Amino acid sequence: MTRPSDVKPREGEQPGTPSSAIDAGSLLPEMRFTISPEIVEEYLASIDADRSLYSLDGRAIAPPNVLFVYQLAVLYRKYPPIQGIILTEQTWDFHAPIWADETTEIVADGKIVERFEKRGKQFMRWSADFRSSNGTKLATSTNTMYLPE
Repeated sequence: MTRPSDVKPREGEQPGTPSSAIDAGSLLPEMRFTISPEIVEEYLASIDADRSLYSLDGRAIAPPNVLFVYQLAVLYRKYPPIQGIILTEQTWDFHAPIWADETTEIVADGKIVERFEKRGKQFMRWSADFRSSNGTKLATSTNTMYLPE
């Protein structure tokens, strides 16, 4: 069982990454964590979810957004956060379920898709891919962030 705090660096724990140090095209290293039935239950309780909504063919699944709390760790392990970063856009594509009654090892990695300027401000778009350790693609997120100077 891996809690997000086990893998995600916190703002201020180490020097943050200045905007100029983030390179378009750079790869974000692989990160592994586990989603266990306990994590699924904690997450369901924290969002006050109706458990009956999360099933597939009669089998319980984790809410797909359980991955949301892990996604920034994919970025921050290579580029520690600097104060003032703002997530401005986010999209998710979900491909396969995470079963609620078993422990799933997740493998995540990503890349910096692009950097761009808009109205004199710096932004970056990055993506994170999540798959099970057996290679099943679970989800992809694409994110745009404002980068302070």
